[in-house]
Amino acid sequence: MTDKKSEGNSTGSKHPVLADVGTGNFPPAVESHGLTLTAAIGGTDETGKVISRLSLEQAQRAFENLQTVLEANGQGMDDVLRCTVYLTDMRDIIYVDRAMERIFSGTLPAVSIVQVLGLRDEQKVAVEAVAVRRGAEKDIVDFMG
Repeated sequence: MTDKKSEGNSTGSKHPVLADVGTGNFPPAVESHGLTLTAAIGGTDETGKVISRLSLEQAQRAFENLQTVLEANGQGMDDVLRCTVYLTDMRDIIYVDRAMERIFSGTLPAVSIVQVLGLRDEQKVAVEAVAVRRGAEKDIVDFMG
């Protein structure tokens, strides 16, 4: 929703990034020092309901939801440096690969794939990301030491 858009922040203060991607009471991301860190975002609608039982559709929606969160913060998929993908079945990695190739237009970020025993509400796929605000590189270097 447009009324929940967050403004970009390259200062040291921490602020939530708000977007309707079904994360409940928690913000789907937080930005500080030019870095945007997302929560695990699944293949859900804005109410948090899983959109499909199919892993491919969940993976595609999870990455679309990630894109929605970043856009709400004035960023895009090209700003993503790293993704962690959680799968309940490693055989579904092919669907994650397809979803990533579809949503990332440039160079893919660094990716870690982690198999988990289970995810919330029968989700099979969830994705976390770290994105950098363009022009905030100096802030990040200063913050990291």
